[in-house]
Amino acid sequence: MRMNCMNLTGWAPFLLLALVGCAAGGGERQQRISDALEQLTTDTEYAATKRCLSPFDYDQVEVLDDRHLLFRDRNRYWLNELRSRCPGLHRHDTLLFERRSPQLCALDTAEVVQRFLFWRRTGPVCTLGEFHELTEPQAALLREAMGS
Repeated sequence: MRMNCMNLTGWAPFLLLALVGCAAGGGERQQRISDALEQLTTDTEYAATKRCLSPFDYDQVEVLDDRHLLFRDRNRYWLNELRSRCPGLHRHDTLLFERRSPQLCALDTAEVVQRFLFWRRTGPVCTLGEFHELTEPQAALLREAMGS
């Protein structure tokens, strides 16, 4: 398993552009997201980046929007920015991951499963990106900015 450390300011501007591009809720939402990401760069100098997560690295997955997933295990958080927008992916959807190895890795896929009573429908298939470690306060800032 390869883990790289990178300067948070190196990926935060890229993340900012992606978040602002996804923000359809107007200027106020864009400003909240921008402020949250600016806070991320001042909270910590470095963040771990992983290509893969072991099944023991997370026990919960939260959909933040149609481009961002938050993986959580107790007080460890991993932000995954999908390789592209996943139209039809909503906060309360269930994801079915298709892995090519025992770990969940970048380029693995997640299929959206939508349920209503006894009815089940599969939706779009989304491709995972790399996993960026966040602190609990950083995860809370992103949740708040994205309206989760």
